[in-house]
Amino acid sequence: MSQSDWSISPPLPKLEFHWEEGKDPQTPQEVNQFFYSDALQVIKQRIVAIGQRMWQKDYVDGNGGNISVRVGDNLVLCTPTLISKGFMTPDDMCLVDMQGRQKAGKRPSTSEIKTHLGIMSRVPAAKSCVHAHPVHANAFVITGTVPPTGIMPEPDIFFGEVVQAKYATPGTPENAENVGSVSPDHQCIFMENHGVIVWGNHVEDAYWKLENVDSYCRILLLATQLNIPIQQVNAASMNDFIALRKKLGMPDNRDQRSAETLFNLREFAGRALKAHPEA
Repeated sequence: MSQSDWSISPPLPKLEFHWEEGKDPQTPQEVNQFFYSDALQVIKQRIVAIGQRMWQKDYVDGNGGNISVRVGDNLVLCTPTLISKGFMTPDDMCLVDMQGRQKAGKRPSTSEIKTHLGIMSRVPAAKSCVHAHPVHANAFVITGTVPPTGIMPEPDIFFGEVVQAKYATPGTPENAENVGSVSPDHQCIFMENHGVIVWGNHVEDAYWKLENVDSYCRILLLATQLNIPIQQVNAASMNDFIALRKKLGMPDNRDQRSAETLFNLREFAGRALKAHPEA
C-alpha cells in the first residue's frame, strides 16, 4: 500500500437542537433563564442569519416571512411580528409554547406561529419551519399549481413532492389545520394564494428546501419559454430518487404508489411532459 492510499471520514455537523424530554422549564424564572442561555443564543443567531439570507434572496419583503425552531417538548423559538427578516438581531427573538402562548421575548411573536405549530404538533421530526414568499415559487402558488415531479433528481430528493394546502386566512387556526394536515408526508407546502412553508430537522435544513424549491420553479418557468416539451424520467429513475430521499431520512410515501400514479403531473404549462428516451 502506498503512503497516499488512505482517506478520512469527517462527521457531518450536528445542527439539530436536542433537549431532554420531560425537562422543559416551567416557572417564569426557569423559562427566562433558558431563553437567555448560551444554547438558545446559538439558535437565535442562526435564525438571524437565515433571515438575512431570505431577505438577500428576495424571498421576503417588508415584514413578510417567519422562522421557528422547536427547543423543547412544549417550547418553540420564533421570529417576532412586524420586522424585516433582513434586519433582525438575536434580542428580537420570541419564545412560545405549543399552543402559541408567548413565554419570553421583548417583542410580540409572529402572528403566523400557529401554522408552524400545526406542522410541529403532527410531525416530531419537524424541528424547524421557514415561511416566505419566494417570487418564482409564489408564481405557482397564486396560479394554484405545483411543480411536476420526475424532472430533475434534486427536487425529488431534497424536498420531495410539493403539496398544495387549501386557502385560509394567514395566522388562523383554519390555516394551521390545512397546512398541518398535509405536512406528515410533505416537507414543502404551497399555501394557496399565500406563500411557501417548509420544514426540516434544523433551521438550515428547512431553509435549504426553500432555496431548492424556488430555484426549481425558476428553472421550470425558464424552460417553458423555450417552447420545447419538458422531459420526465421513467418510473425506475423516479423510484431511485425516492429511495435516495428516504435513505437521507426524509419522509416519502410515493414508493407505495403504482407506476400510473407515481408522478404528480403528466403535463405542465399546457404541454404534455415528454417521456425520457429510456422510458
